[in-house]
Amino acid sequence: MRILGIIGYAFVALVLGAGWAFLYWQSSSVDLPAVEAARGALAELRAIDSGWNQRLVDARLHAQPPPPQRSRYRITFSALEGKALQLGDPRVGGELVQLKRAFDDKAALVDRYAAARADTQGAEAADAIFEQAWLAPTEPHLDTLARTISRSFDDALTESELYRVGLLYYSGFLLTVLAFLAWNLDQRRRLIDRINAQLRVANETLEARVRARTRELSDALARLKESEAMLIQSEKMSSLGQMVAGIAHEVNTPLAYVKSSLEAVRKSVPQVGSIAAETERLLALLAAENADETALAAQFALVRALVEELRGRNALQELERMVKDGLFGIGQISEVISNLKNFSRLDRSKIADYDLHEGIESVIRIGYAQLQKRTVRREFGKIPHVSCSPSQINQVILNLLSNAAQATKDGEGTITVRTGMRDAAHVAVEVADNGHGIPADVLPKIFDPFFTTKAVGKGTGLGLAICYKIVENHGGKLEVQSKPGLGTRFILVLPVNPPAALAA
Repeated sequence: MRILGIIGYAFVALVLGAGWAFLYWQSSSVDLPAVEAARGALAELRAIDSGWNQRLVDARLHAQPPPPQRSRYRITFSALEGKALQLGDPRVGGELVQLKRAFDDKAALVDRYAAARADTQGAEAADAIFEQAWLAPTEPHLDTLARTISRSFDDALTESELYRVGLLYYSGFLLTVLAFLAWNLDQRRRLIDRINAQLRVANETLEARVRARTRELSDALARLKESEAMLIQSEKMSSLGQMVAGIAHEVNTPLAYVKSSLEAVRKSVPQVGSIAAETERLLALLAAENADETALAAQFALVRALVEELRGRNALQELERMVKDGLFGIGQISEVISNLKNFSRLDRSKIADYDLHEGIESVIRIGYAQLQKRTVRREFGKIPHVSCSPSQINQVILNLLSNAAQATKDGEGTITVRTGMRDAAHVAVEVADNGHGIPADVLPKIFDPFFTTKAVGKGTGLGLAICYKIVENHGGKLEVQSKPGLGTRFILVLPVNPPAALAA
């Protein structure tokens, strides 16, 4: 629409300019130099006609009259014709034709008169020709053409004056239009200035609002990241809560060793303390200068009897064994706590070279409660350490193992964990089960947040979604293959070296 408006304004301006140019051209269309040149040519023709008349008179006095000056006539008539026709009056053209015919006839009569004068017997004919030539109507035609040129010039002047008046009024109209346009442009300029001022104010206000909105978005983004971290950790803890029974079993078994050993040691401590006390008394008697031999012998016999009794019960070997059992139990508890700490830590962004096989073993121990009634097969290939966030990858593997355990039956379920190289730059961890599988209509939705097929309160629908996001952030991908009734296979593909953004 704006382009059409510009084209319309340009067309109107062109029409107005063309009208003014037309009036200006018409007002100055009177060619005064052409009129003067035509009048000069007429005067020259009059002189030529007079010269021809003079030659006729001279011819009567001489035997052989000179021929008429035709070349001068032709040049002069051509000049007259060129200038007279520039006036654009059709009457001038008609008079020029008549004038040329008259001059041509007179020139022919002059030639005939010369020929008749040369014939001595044609005197009477020569006189008749002389009279015709002398009375040739060249002069009347010259007068008529001169009057026609004058009238044409007067008409042109009158018409030019009318066009000048029209040009004056039209120029006034154009000036009025230009003044209106200038006023309109000034109004538009002022309107644009007001709009620009409003835009500046609005821009300043908008910048302030943008800054405020940016701060709000930054705060919201920070809260979102915090919420995301807490959501991931919450899901991790939710998965970990399902493993509490296994962890309790892993801790309680070695804890029983420690408790039993400490109880046995506690029972042996009084006897060992008694031996130590009696031994101290024996040493005191031995150190005395005038010790009673009878008391010394009795004390020695008592200490010996206590030692023999302790040796007879193999108490020292038993104490050593119980201490070893206690230390072994404490070592197992320490290992479980270490695995639990490594799994549940919050340092999500910490990147390290990680042994996936070690991580898988740690996760299997953590998930003992759910996996103890399933057969877990390990088919580990040769793979390098992977640069990743160990806690996050542990969470993904635990979720996959937990889902595999839930998809299989107690005593019948088989879960296979395979590792190998997908290609030169990627490793693959496969978790396969022989469970009930995933229906074809559900399979495309399993990575959608909050999508779950479990009963209300049994699942959040975030486990696989968070796993997918974690793997994606590591520059890898999480694939799934499943056939109902035959089982499901999840394939975790990770780059050996993380993307630059994750490494940073």
